[in-house]
Amino acid sequence: MTVFTLSDIVTRWVVSPFGTLVALLLSVAYAAGLVALRRSGEHVPVLRPLVFYVVGIGSLVLATDGGLAAARSTSFVAAAAQSAVLAAITPIGIALGDPLGLARRALGPGATRGLDRVVGSRVARVVFFPLVGSVVATALHLLVFTTGWLAASVASAWVRELTYAVLLVSGLVFVLPLLGEALVPTWCTAGVRVLIAFGDGLLDAVPGVVVMASPSLLGAPVAAYLAAPDPLWQQRLGGGAMFGIAEVVGLPLLAATVAVWVRSDAREAALVDARLDLEEESDRPWWETDPRFTRRAP
Repeated sequence: MTVFTLSDIVTRWVVSPFGTLVALLLSVAYAAGLVALRRSGEHVPVLRPLVFYVVGIGSLVLATDGGLAAARSTSFVAAAAQSAVLAAITPIGIALGDPLGLARRALGPGATRGLDRVVGSRVARVVFFPLVGSVVATALHLLVFTTGWLAASVASAWVRELTYAVLLVSGLVFVLPLLGEALVPTWCTAGVRVLIAFGDGLLDAVPGVVVMASPSLLGAPVAAYLAAPDPLWQQRLGGGAMFGIAEVVGLPLLAATVAVWVRSDAREAALVDARLDLEEESDRPWWETDPRFTRRAP
């Protein structure tokens, strides 16, 4: 059995129908939005597209087409690390690119209203509520390793691709509303989302801790995993990889939500100042605003 090494991540490649198709579609759609904004003369910051393509699309390609995907059928560590990348790193990279905000600015008024109706529906509000998304994403990630799900994904190509989709979508459902305001109710302010992000940092550690601390092998047996010199040690290494990735990603996510909070407070302060200025203007004595007196010299 070939031993999985870190160099395999970028030296071994396979083709995942799901990963390849999603990476292409997202890349083309995002690029089209950027082109539309540039043509309209709107400013496009460089950092958001850079994070979207390098962290979001880059991690998606490495996880589904790179060495993690190539080795997942023979190495539990690779399978565990791959799941953590798809559930955490890729969604955050995509969300930091603000694809919904880009779509709103690039699409015409009619398409924008249609998008707003979809994301503003009652079902979408429930599904995209960050706390719900965090619990669901953690539960699904845990089920992959505590049931026969992982073994089924190793044995079946379509289950494998479905697993990729579930991990990625569940991560996006949590992260997208956490870093924006359009997908959450008005009472879920930026400060509330910071608290949710902090709690998610603790919750994200659960799958890795469970896998790492289990005294016995979890899930259905996989022959290739059992062929390792010490399968239980491999499981603990895999759990450690899941835990490490989740915690490393949790800090930037918390920082991003705090940055959103700061920007939100700055906007609210500017609105309050403008409103106070208007009130001061309206409260001026009548002789200061009467045109018969304003033109008189002092």
